[in-house]
Amino acid sequence: MLHPPSFVRAVLVLPVSNMTESISWYSTVLGLDLVYIHNDPVDDPEGNYAIVRRDGAEVHLIRDEPPSEHPWTTAGNGYLYLLVRDIDTVFDRVKSSGTGITREICKEDWGVRAFLLTDPSGNLIRIAEEMNSPGS
Repeated sequence: MLHPPSFVRAVLVLPVSNMTESISWYSTVLGLDLVYIHNDPVDDPEGNYAIVRRDGAEVHLIRDEPPSEHPWTTAGNGYLYLLVRDIDTVFDRVKSSGTGITREICKEDWGVRAFLLTDPSGNLIRIAEEMNSPGS
């Protein structure tokens, strides 16, 4: 008997304007670790694609290289929604990094507490915690 195809996971790809700056920001501000970078030491030392990860969250970064036939790869058009545990600690980490908060923590109608910030490329990031999870 054949099994139907299955979805294994979804991957979010965010367009960024500066790969080095973005990797550093995601590491410093959100604590994500660089696990892969596609680069050429001679022709493209900064890299044009990277993967950063922490716990169950994985974010792929693609460098904005205009002109592009795909408008979604233009830096500043991305939106990242991260679900976390202990949002207050994550919020304190972001705030202590000196990163500007676009909107403070508030309760949303769909059952989360969330805050907003923007990465150096202009991508919007919503960090949220479900209100029925421990610590919320």
